[in-house]
Amino acid sequence: MDHRRTPSGKAYVPASWFIVLTIMLCVGAAGWLGWLFVDDDPDTPAASATSPAPSLTATPTPTPSKTTKTTPSPKPSKSTKEPEPEVQRNAPVSVLNNTTIQGLAATYSVKVRNAGWTDVRIGNWRGSIAGNTVYFPPQFAEQAKLLGADLGIGRILPSFAPMRTDRLTIILAGPQQ
Repeated sequence: MDHRRTPSGKAYVPASWFIVLTIMLCVGAAGWLGWLFVDDDPDTPAASATSPAPSLTATPTPTPSKTTKTTPSPKPSKSTKEPEPEVQRNAPVSVLNNTTIQGLAATYSVKVRNAGWTDVRIGNWRGSIAGNTVYFPPQFAEQAKLLGADLGIGRILPSFAPMRTDRLTIILAGPQQ
């Protein structure tokens, strides 16, 4: 056992609290690095718990009073009518798998790209969703309708926490055609 001896005869053994602290720091750093690699867009912060949830309360529709008369405005002729702007397919899209079918989001993302959407990311969703759904933040409402029409998804709903607010989100909840 001579090969195990130190020149002074005593080996340095750190205190147990120091060993535990070192292990905790290593685990924390590994978790933080793992989160950096898993997060698909580090430049855009994810929706946090402190951000307000979208309000689902209905706003009353104003009704005209009986004393005011409205006169119909003349309809513009076809030659002076401006064309309506076309909705662009440039919003980022996340396709999330909420089924037990492995690779479903990756397979479905090809269908999304073939429909003309270029910025498509994939992932998984944990929770209970009734059916395939397109979720949208307020700034992408028109593009959500277009995405739903492109893919044949009829459920189009406002996004909610913890969904990202910088993209459209498709959650796949069942077998796909």
